[in-house]
Amino acid sequence: MNTVRHLRQQGLSLIEVMLSVAILGIGLLGLAGLQTRAVMMNQSAYYRSIASDLAANLADRIRASRTPFLASSDADTQPPLPPDFARCSRANPADTNLTCTAQEAGHESYLVSNEMNEWFGQVQSQLPAASYTLQSMPGQSTGFYRYRLTISWTDDRQGRTTAAKNTSFETVIE
Repeated sequence: MNTVRHLRQQGLSLIEVMLSVAILGIGLLGLAGLQTRAVMMNQSAYYRSIASDLAANLADRIRASRTPFLASSDADTQPPLPPDFARCSRANPADTNLTCTAQEAGHESYLVSNEMNEWFGQVQSQLPAASYTLQSMPGQSTGFYRYRLTISWTDDRQGRTTAAKNTSFETVIE
């Protein structure tokens, strides 16, 4: 009687091992999927941090162009006002350089074209299929501008449809 009972228990341990291996395999597949998703999200976060740095770079350029005008505001003669950086754009999407239109009366135009082309070159080299929009609005100080900057790029790592692959970062520069 002991021999029959002993033979039935040998088959159960084999089934337990197979079941344990199957559960372990499913767990490892889930872990591999999680790792893949983490790498995709890490790349998206990397692009977003680049866009944030580029926005801060443009904000510094704009603020630096305001500095001489802020420093000379106590003078008896009113100096020209700082330039409007939003007057630079691409004539068509294939252009790599920006064209800056004339500034409004009383606004200086120095360095705007150079600053914007240098900045836009950085945008294009660091983000895939990047573009931007820069809108100017009247600021709190007369003649100074407040800007709304939107940087857009293609993020194809999230496995979304073509229309949903465009990602953007938006900020306000005062």
